[in-house]
Amino acid sequence: MAHNEEAKRTLRQMAKFAVVGVLNTLVDFAVFQALNLTLGWVYAAQVIGYTFGVINSYLWNSNWTFRAQRTRSLREITLFLLVNLLSLGVSLGMIWLLRETVGITNEWAARWMPLALAGFVKGDTICKLIATGFAIAVNYLGNRLFVFREKPDASERARAENED
Repeated sequence: MAHNEEAKRTLRQMAKFAVVGVLNTLVDFAVFQALNLTLGWVYAAQVIGYTFGVINSYLWNSNWTFRAQRTRSLREITLFLLVNLLSLGVSLGMIWLLRETVGITNEWAARWMPLALAGFVKGDTICKLIATGFAIAVNYLGNRLFVFREKPDASERARAENED
């Protein structure tokens, strides 16, 4: 029974994380697109857009998704930033890999993109969308396992200490 409740709680938490993730992605993507389309700085646009998404993420995840586990400690904030730096690194690496190795470029996208979308959806946009999936996986696992870990209650701590 307890295992079933834990599974339900985990699924609810994952659903909340997904909702927050969609919001973060929209914030990140909007800033990324605005900067990349106007200035053409794909990597700078990624860092700045991601930063806005991270701020949104911490506010929503610490106040809603992982509220029961949050501590608002220096340790928690530091770990949150480290997980997000890792996730940003994964996204930048994936964008670079997709652009430079796979060959997903603006020119490549223009060859097959419908004219109505060609001004908005570039190769960099496609790279960002793919990279976002990888970054989300790293981000969830990092937040779940390191930043907002379940805090054992007093009885669990006492049992663990007695077993040692």
